Amino acid sequence: MQNNNWEHSRLHLHYSPDYKHSVGIVLENENDTNRYNTNLQFNYLLDRQNTDNSQANAYLKMAAGIAFDGDEKEPNTSIAIAGDWETRRYFISYEAIGDYAGDIDNGSFHQYGRVGVAPYVANYGNIHTWLMLQVEHHPEELNDDDQLIATPLIRLFRGDYLAELGINTNGDAMFNWYVRF
Repeated sequence: MQNNNWEHSRLHLHYSPDYKHSVGIVLENENDTNRYNTNLQFNYLLDRQNTDNSQANAYLKMAAGIAFDGDEKEPNTSIAIAGDWETRRYFISYEAIGDYAGDIDNGSFHQYGRVGVAPYVANYGNIHTWLMLQVEHHPEELNDDDQLIATPLIRLFRGDYLAELGINTNGDAMFNWYVRF
């Protein structure tokens, strides 16, 4: 998975030995601070609810590694709770993340939420399109414009490929690319 937005450029390679667990490496450049993070991340599916028309998931995500800021190096940890619910037409998700990197980042908290609608329901094997709105809350940001950010985006996926494109309320572009293999 590769993410690029105003906040960071991120590469996340992970392996899922079963449907409840994944482990991987995260390489990240925080654009606004020039901080680099190298983490080992573990994700755990806390709960999955499948119905005839929808699926809901709850996840625990934990990461540990090293943060680099110039010549400074500090242990880096993060923990997140995430959840989503979707049908073939509607989508909603939420994630809360806490980060700590010693003297580089003595603790921060971020929240992300998304709502989406599919303008059409595609058959298996066809291109699926979602129109989404992402809202981010970064309470520790000094610039008021960066504390609450909205990003309208379009998500396209087919099979094992997913792409997201958007521009946030600050005029910054977002591009995410996911490949499953």
